[in-house]
Amino acid sequence: MDCTLLLLPVNILLAESGSMRDVWLIIISFLLLLTTLYIYVRLRSSTFRRVRKLLEERVEVKTLQLVEKNQELEKLSLVASKTDNSVLIAAANLEIEWVNDGFNRTFNLSKESVVGKKIGDIQVYHEIDREILEIFREHRSRIFESKVVLPDQKEIWISTTLTPIFGEDRVLKKLLFVDTDISAGKRMQQQIEESLREKDVLLKEIHHRVKNNLQIIISLLNLQSGYIKDEATLKAVKDGQNRVRSMALVHEKFYQSEELVEIDFGDYIEKLCQYLYQSYGDKTDRVKLNVDTNHISLDMDTAMPCGLLVNEIVSNAYKYAFPGTQTGEISISMRKVDHEIILFIGDNGIGLSSGFNIENAESLGMQLIQALTNQLDGRLHISVENGASFEVAFAYPRKHN
Repeated sequence: MDCTLLLLPVNILLAESGSMRDVWLIIISFLLLLTTLYIYVRLRSSTFRRVRKLLEERVEVKTLQLVEKNQELEKLSLVASKTDNSVLIAAANLEIEWVNDGFNRTFNLSKESVVGKKIGDIQVYHEIDREILEIFREHRSRIFESKVVLPDQKEIWISTTLTPIFGEDRVLKKLLFVDTDISAGKRMQQQIEESLREKDVLLKEIHHRVKNNLQIIISLLNLQSGYIKDEATLKAVKDGQNRVRSMALVHEKFYQSEELVEIDFGDYIEKLCQYLYQSYGDKTDRVKLNVDTNHISLDMDTAMPCGLLVNEIVSNAYKYAFPGTQTGEISISMRKVDHEIILFIGDNGIGLSSGFNIENAESLGMQLIQALTNQLDGRLHISVENGASFEVAFAYPRKHN
């Protein structure tokens, strides 16, 4: 038998065995491919789900932010458009970009007539160039007032808050103008100022009339002195004239001053001393008067007793410090130390007795000096060395009960 025929079944078996192996290899490869694809799809799906979830979360956050922004913008738009205040937005080149309805109501100017124009062209804001230079220098808002003449010739006053809007590069982007009509307040302020002026005029008139009435009293005393033969009585009348004159001079200074609250008491002392100098004409050639006062201002309640003090002490020095032909000096100074005013009046005359005590003094002049010091709530120090000197210290401004 031929060997070839014997090997034929074996070859066939071997061929069939190789084909089956190839089939299985293909099947296995296909299954591996399917498994790989499945795993890949699952991984991709898981990644897509995570990415999708993240995106959804971000979208939700952004949506909430946009809703909040829209609500904020809606509120701002409502405030800007519906407020009674005038709102104007201009570019950095001062060109008007937007105005609200309040601008139209305030200035009777339509949006169309102002948008696109320069700020200076609408003639609303006073000295706007200077205000803009200031915000460039200060980099912050400014408030200023302007008087505006409307198209119907009506005048109004506005208070403007000018706010610069700068970018991150510190370059000016916008200018925001917010205007408030303050005409009613201005009219009230003008009425108050007019009332105050009327009050000042009335007070000046009162001071003037009181001064004139006191001057009449001085004249009457002067006429009366012509009929007085007794020397002591004549001196008493003369002293009374000087006291009344010191009071009249206070009223004169008040109606002559621009401010009716206080007067320059230094000027008052100099004027009063001129009167006293003339009153004691027999001693002016041999008694020198030195006045050194700062420009200290006093109110009415303080100036009156203080003026009487000066009159009383200087008069006493003229009358008693330089008897006969004795010469000398009277010195007056006034200064402010912290919250106290110190008035010093002294002379280098014969002085007071070594045992002098003002508490026991019987003369009207000394009693007045003590009473006036108490009226000022002050402290009185009297020195008898090298003449006589009086120092009165009192707090100012005073606490009025």
